Amino acid sequence: MSYDDLTLEQVIQLAIEREIAARDLYSSLLEQVQDEVVQGLLRDLAAQEEGHRRHLEVLLSAGALTRRLTAAPRPVTDLHLTDHLVEAPLDAHADVQQVLIAAAKREAGSHALYKALADAAADAEIANIFDYMATQELEHKQRIERLYEDLYYREN
Repeated sequence: MSYDDLTLEQVIQLAIEREIAARDLYSSLLEQVQDEVVQGLLRDLAAQEEGHRRHLEVLLSAGALTRRLTAAPRPVTDLHLTDHLVEAPLDAHADVQQVLIAAAKREAGSHALYKALADAAADAEIANIFDYMATQELEHKQRIERLYEDLYYREN
């Protein structure tokens, strides 16, 4: 199936499914990890993904989608702080640094996917929603990278 065949509602549903998958990933890791700091980070990441899911569901409600997409998107800068870092598999022994790297890479992947879908979309309305979602994912990556910078790049 081509993404051009999707309705706007189906596009939003696709995004909701990605947010649910991310939430479920962080939640499943939360059950495995013993470190309390990492548990807190995973709990926060899962809650953020759940918030994204709820936000997208609001966009599906009558009229909300059109109103939201008419606002000009804020420019978001990709900090690229974690782009060069190697992502380790997340398991019960994952530390905060590994979780942040994995989360940033996941957000970067989602951003790249939505950007590619926006560029490939024949329908302008669908392209706009993919651009909106790409910007949201880049904002999430930026927030994670700022935390990473505070924890691992700043001198004491």
